[in-house]
Amino acid sequence: MDVKKILFVDDEQFVLDGLSRLLREYRHRWELRLALNGKEALGIVNNETIDMIISDVRMPEMNGLDLLERLQADEKTKNIPVVILTGDQERSLKRQALDLGAVDLLNKPINKEDLVSRIDNVLKLKEYQDIIIEKKRALEEQLVISQKMELVGVMAAGAVHDLSNLIAVIIGYSNLFIEGSSLDKEEALSMERIRRAGEKASDVVGHILKFSRLDDKLSTVNIGDLVDEMLSILEVTVPKAVKIHWKKPRENIYLGGSAIKYQQVVMNLFVNALQAMEPLGKGKLNVSLQKLPQEGAEGAEGRGRPLLRIEVEDTGTGMDNETMDKIFNPLFTTKEPGKGTGLGLFVVKYIIDQYGGNIEVLSELGKGSIFRVYFPLEEGV
Repeated sequence: MDVKKILFVDDEQFVLDGLSRLLREYRHRWELRLALNGKEALGIVNNETIDMIISDVRMPEMNGLDLLERLQADEKTKNIPVVILTGDQERSLKRQALDLGAVDLLNKPINKEDLVSRIDNVLKLKEYQDIIIEKKRALEEQLVISQKMELVGVMAAGAVHDLSNLIAVIIGYSNLFIEGSSLDKEEALSMERIRRAGEKASDVVGHILKFSRLDDKLSTVNIGDLVDEMLSILEVTVPKAVKIHWKKPRENIYLGGSAIKYQQVVMNLFVNALQAMEPLGKGKLNVSLQKLPQEGAEGAEGRGRPLLRIEVEDTGTGMDNETMDKIFNPLFTTKEPGKGTGLGLFVVKYIIDQYGGNIEVLSELGKGSIFRVYFPLEEGV
């Protein structure tokens, strides 16, 4: 358990000494800091991490309300919860303290049980507040990243269209040279290679354009064809030392639903596997599709229907159990800041749940990972 630092502010030294004695048995939970006025308190706050402040109102040099106002005006200290000590008759001061941002009021003379209870409650609220602030910060960062990616997507879409036109020009001129009679054998061979490279580039661009034009509408999706397309898009970015093993099933396997959502699942699994192998600079990506009987996956819905299993295996860095427990949490990532959004596997899990499927993960640190996705197949499909 982390020891929390609590700052007590009172202009009477005997009051501070009494509070220290009162909370002596809680030293394993709370570390006390003492200040005789607001100025002294600000000096402590600026040099240490303080989790909570309990301050008297009437003090020389800087009273409790002035201290509270200064704390609330500073971004670094405004989230420190402050409890104000007041007398029973000081109603106007109590209202002022609450208006200035005090989280609670404590009457003098101080009762030990009441003090301990207030401290516990305020520190719990502070913990929840810190979690909310951190989540808010992370979401704001994610919003900025999403807006940047949206702009990049618009620019990339235009670039891909332009690239498609340029590739068409390259292929066209290559064909003109090949069909002409002015090239010798070696030159014709080189031009043929240029033409083939242009056609390959055209295929990749075609897959990207097809992917970008897909509407999020329901249809019947051939999953084997979909995997082919996703691997074609990724192929140009995969290092030569990474080998992809994929054999499309002879039988067409169809799923009903949104093609773009199935693509998101498959693409995110592929990218996740390839990124797991990046630190090693080499590896194997094994991809397979298989029809299974209804009992093929624990937890999948659609009992009474056969299942489709999509298996993606990598020989990357693998994961420990602690990481595996968090990989489907939104915004969780093991990558360096700016290199991962923490949304890929969260989106995968969300879509799988939408279609009554299931996902299981097998992994061992240093030995790679296996992701198995199960979708219930439609009747007669």
